[in-house]
Amino acid sequence: MLSSLGRVTWIKRFPVDSLQIYFAASLEIQEELIRHEFFVPKSSKREIIMPIPLIYSNFRGWIKHKNPITMERLIPPEWFGYAPQQPHWREIRGDNKKAYEIPDEEVYVNIGVLNSKLVFDLDIIRYHLERTSIRGINPEKWVNWIMFYISIEYIDELIDLLSNYLSRTKQEVFKSLIREIQQNGKEITYYAQVPVEDFSFCLGCFDLGLQYIYAKAIEHCQVKPSLVMCRNIKETVDSLKLRLKYNFSINTFAKVGIAKISGKRPQIMIKLASTGPIKTIQGILKPQIEGKARGELVYCNHKDRRQYVVLSLNHFYTALVTSKSYIDRLS
Repeated sequence: MLSSLGRVTWIKRFPVDSLQIYFAASLEIQEELIRHEFFVPKSSKREIIMPIPLIYSNFRGWIKHKNPITMERLIPPEWFGYAPQQPHWREIRGDNKKAYEIPDEEVYVNIGVLNSKLVFDLDIIRYHLERTSIRGINPEKWVNWIMFYISIEYIDELIDLLSNYLSRTKQEVFKSLIREIQQNGKEITYYAQVPVEDFSFCLGCFDLGLQYIYAKAIEHCQVKPSLVMCRNIKETVDSLKLRLKYNFSINTFAKVGIAKISGKRPQIMIKLASTGPIKTIQGILKPQIEGKARGELVYCNHKDRRQYVVLSLNHFYTALVTSKSYIDRLS
């Protein structure tokens, strides 16, 4: 955990415009749930539907009224044991579909320095759960799986703050940034690849995530009471490994740069990505599923609740400085 890194010098807390944690991209978590008899993403007869949830908070940075979220993207409240009115979602119609306007959510990132490492410790206060029903699981197609965005208005302040902690070794130089277009042209980014020193993210440390798994365990046992998990649902859920941490044998890096998402102001972008090696697990809907390894899956008691990533300070600083000259290209 973060405490094992040593003494971190915390330098600034910034509001986060948006954050997405795609736990559904982890074959490690999918394998752990299947091993404990969960039908992920659904049983072959479709009696049970259980997509692995995404943690989503996307409510800052808008320059126009944000669009409602259609039902096909959301994990509905009743799936994690809430009455529909409990989260205070407002039901409307969007694109001739059932949709919801969701109350404003809240995420911050505490940024600190440890020797030549830069720590991003996320404080995720309000969020909601989404699913991958539009695209399906398809983890083998995903490179980015954790991402957060900070308003571009903080770029000069962040550069100035970090300049005080740079090592005297030769700085990394990025002569140019990589251009990437996603979401059918709705997101344009320029970034450099920055080395990852450490990360740790846990699905079970999100109350809604854990409630969702409990509720789905109960549903499993209502439909299939012969499952071994039904002898003690709490014991089964409490024993699950749900924390992914950095594994040096996996090709992991961060995309650090700037982004322009349709309807939003320009933003500083940090995306955690991995490209392999390939991991193969036994699936529910097909015999084998192949995808990119994400990290080492470990047990977590969900008490510390830390969600963080640690990057190379010098590389991050240079990526951010280089990104400044690309801001005009986003307009």
